[in-house]
Amino acid sequence: MSSLSKTALDEQLWFFLKEDMNLPTFVQHQHTLADVRRNGIKLENILTILNVKDEVQKFAFYLHSASMAAAVRLLSDESILVTYNLYCQKDDVVTILVRGINEPSPNTSRSPSHQNSLRERRKISRGALVPEIFIQPAPRHASGTIDLIQILGWITSQLEDGKPLIDIVVQCFGPNRTMRKVQLTADIWQRSLIRGAWEKDFSPLWNDYNRIRGSREAILANLSQEFPNFTQSCQNFIHDLRKFSGDKAARNRLDQTGHAYYLGKPYFEDNIREKILAIPTKNGTLQDDLNLLAAKRSEGEVCAAHDLSPLYEAVLGVVWDKIRGKGVALHKQIGGLSLQQQASQSGTARQLAKKGSQFFKSTFGKRGGGRRDDTSGVGGSKSAGW
Repeated sequence: MSSLSKTALDEQLWFFLKEDMNLPTFVQHQHTLADVRRNGIKLENILTILNVKDEVQKFAFYLHSASMAAAVRLLSDESILVTYNLYCQKDDVVTILVRGINEPSPNTSRSPSHQNSLRERRKISRGALVPEIFIQPAPRHASGTIDLIQILGWITSQLEDGKPLIDIVVQCFGPNRTMRKVQLTADIWQRSLIRGAWEKDFSPLWNDYNRIRGSREAILANLSQEFPNFTQSCQNFIHDLRKFSGDKAARNRLDQTGHAYYLGKPYFEDNIREKILAIPTKNGTLQDDLNLLAAKRSEGEVCAAHDLSPLYEAVLGVVWDKIRGKGVALHKQIGGLSLQQQASQSGTARQLAKKGSQFFKSTFGKRGGGRRDDTSGVGGSKSAGW
């Protein structure tokens, strides 16, 4: 691509992303503009970068940067240069996204791996603007329901990343074509998802969550009773993970553990660490979750604040208080926790939960579930070289 404008900085980052609408995994690699100029670029080259051994005709290619209102589909080798010169010369980051030829456009849908690939791009770009592609409202059927396969794929990918079932957030279009982010709280699961036409699809997830949650909370309750300092140690641990980048003392304490994932003194004795690693999760145990995280980040670092802390917070029963800048352990409340709506819940919290449930239920249809042939947008992202 020697004809690329020389006014563009050689340091401009180009990301090449391959994603699948039915899988939580992705392939992603980055190069500088200097690399792109030196090696040249065609649609066939993009597949080579991504280690995809298949025909160009089986894929759809899209280009996007901060100056673009939407991703542009690349229909030929020449269209790459034309689109770049029209929109991207002054942007810090350019992304070329590859999907299957029959999969929907990134302008109308997000893959289950979207959040993970975006987080990785933003981490690698070190502060450069890495925009999201604005999701346009998709054509709707009369009932205005969500596509089952997409939402299940998104939920599954979040669970594999260690996200608690009732903390998962989906982006969907309601009957009035309003797009909203909705957290799948216990109230929404009970009122909308495990009732109606899709009950058999969502009930296994809900039942599995309850089973794992019960076992995990029993272990945490025993640890907090057996070791008086366990609760405070959990809070200190999460605090230091969250503050890893900006707090030298926190970083030093974590490094002192000598453990790949910081599980050790001064937070936890060896015998406590082994019990923590055996806490059950969706993927098996915490140890399994950590192994899976390491595999996903095999070509990059595992981030203490963004990768490890959310995982440990979910497993150790700690909620991060952004205002106070500290972790709050729920160990004392575990014995009385219920997935039913709490009687002590504030009026504002009850109202928000009710509104979210009503919106989600209306999106799924009057019976709490949609017809399987109905579709709409749901927002839900590994990395290759030249």
